[in-house]
Amino acid sequence: MTALSDFMTDAAPSDRPQMVDGRRWVMRSAQTLGGTTLVLAALGLWVLPGASWDADLLLIKLGLSLFLGFAGIAIMQMGRARPLVQVEIDTTRREVRLVRLAGRVKELVDRTAMSDLGGAAVQGGVVSLFDAHGDLIADVALTDPQTRKSVLGALRDAGKL
Repeated sequence: MTALSDFMTDAAPSDRPQMVDGRRWVMRSAQTLGGTTLVLAALGLWVLPGASWDADLLLIKLGLSLFLGFAGIAIMQMGRARPLVQVEIDTTRREVRLVRLAGRVKELVDRTAMSDLGGAAVQGGVVSLFDAHGDLIADVALTDPQTRKSVLGALRDAGKL
């Protein structure tokens, strides 16, 4: 049996600090705006009226426009939003997988055997999974009683609860 849950922080206990998504949105918007500005500046070197067409300046303009264009495209790509990571708990194989869905393709981010986990903590309906160094891997909200029983049983069998 496999338990699937989105990697979400809103189901986390209230004593954990919550990340503000508005800050990420503003940063992505600023990166997109800055990258677009650089690309338009690269084009503007060639199309604005009064631009000099002297042979000695053409090479400088070409180098500057290529630099601005590539830098703008790189900054715009850094501002792209990545799909959220989902947590898959496989009680049959006794492992926890972090998977990123990109369209129809599943990209495996991390795979940890339950025996290699540093520990697990249960608070209400949320199971917190920690790695060997004590860092939080995921908070998983288990709402289905049968799934909860299966996951908690697998964690007990691995000695993590």
